[in-house]
Amino acid sequence: MRARALLYRWFAAGALVLAAGCSRDGGMIRGSGTIEMDEIDVASLIGGRLLRIAVVEGDTVSAGDTLAVLDRGEIAAELAAQTAQTERAQSQARDLQQGARPAELIIAREAARAAEADLKLAQVSYDRTEQLNARGVTAPAELDRARATLDAAKARTAGAREQVRLQEDGFRRLQVSAARQGATAAVAQLAGARSRANELVLTAPRSGVVLLVNFNAGEIVPPSGPVLTLGDPDSLWMRVYVAAPQLTKLRVGATAEVRPIGVKTPFAGHVVSIASEAEFTPRTALTEEEQANLVFGVKLMLARSGGALKAGLPADARIRPVR
Repeated sequence: MRARALLYRWFAAGALVLAAGCSRDGGMIRGSGTIEMDEIDVASLIGGRLLRIAVVEGDTVSAGDTLAVLDRGEIAAELAAQTAQTERAQSQARDLQQGARPAELIIAREAARAAEADLKLAQVSYDRTEQLNARGVTAPAELDRARATLDAAKARTAGAREQVRLQEDGFRRLQVSAARQGATAAVAQLAGARSRANELVLTAPRSGVVLLVNFNAGEIVPPSGPVLTLGDPDSLWMRVYVAAPQLTKLRVGATAEVRPIGVKTPFAGHVVSIASEAEFTPRTALTEEEQANLVFGVKLMLARSGGALKAGLPADARIRPVR
């Protein structure tokens, strides 16, 4: 049970009636209890050093307001590194998808033209050397060198032509797919880094009032440690206990009147839940003779009162039974 509810019960346990006597009054089922408030613990999943606390106990906040800021240097560094890695992976994927740049294609074509020119020259030189060798003018070694030069020129030309083809066709489909998948993985990792970084800034999940501030600036907050506790003054409720014989007369949605001790005007409410398991009547609620009775907890949600009702007030409830 939340800290503030425990505090209310601690001071009220000796003097207030927390459980309902289930007698009938004009056809109504009566009960007593303490008005309570919905509470929310605001915590960080990763923890860290509390750098700044922006509220104090009693402040009213709206949903989305910044409540506290934590600090963890490695989280900020991880986010910066992952951002750079994502940009790099996306750039590589775009570059592979676009294929060769125009300038690279021009260079490849010009290199192929130069290789073809060298091939023509090597072919002419080889033909001339072959004719001279046939006449016995040149040595056989000259013909061998001319043949080797021609073969090398053919190889360079074939390589240059293949390079032009590769540039025109672009990168292989599998290379482009791998680059895209790498970029997708980098984006997912960046989302995780941002999520961890967002855990360093605690914001109000809903409008309400700051009930408790559990840490001071400079302290180390453990993961999931509640830094603050918020309460919603527009979401008040109380729990009463109904004896088993009266349970058949109750339904979820049944209307109720709640009157705080010392207040004449009742406030509206309705039944939102009925316990499915019985329990013994709390010792402070009924007499020794009645303590052996089994009862069922019934939760009443109270209508908005504009601040007239306060958590911690003891109150009597009258529930209208089902006819």
